[in-house]
Amino acid sequence: MSGMFDLTFRRLEEALPGFRAAAVVGSDGIEIEAWVRSELPHEVLSAELNGLLRNLDRLQSEIGIGVLEEMAIRTSEENLLMLRLSPELFILAITDASQPTGKARYEIQRLAHLFLAQLA
Repeated sequence: MSGMFDLTFRRLEEALPGFRAAAVVGSDGIEIEAWVRSELPHEVLSAELNGLLRNLDRLQSEIGIGVLEEMAIRTSEENLLMLRLSPELFILAITDASQPTGKARYEIQRLAHLFLAQLA
């Protein structure tokens, strides 16, 4: 089945050698669409990391540090990168731990306008 983000996900995958998965996720933690190269529980990650984002947003409102734009988590197995597209949407990208998160951040920011345009 073809999805509305297939071309943009494919461009992201081609730009990131260690690409494992990416998803467009709503502020409720539910994936709108995902592109997965290797088997992993991306739906669970999207939902649970969204809870973490909500806690960070609450912290931001209490101490006034500004709106959370991105979050990167590096583990021994993979990198998890979440970048906010809009107040209601974020991109979750998962890459191999050997890959630099800066490259993933750059490529997602470079393609962000395409994700947003496909939602319009």
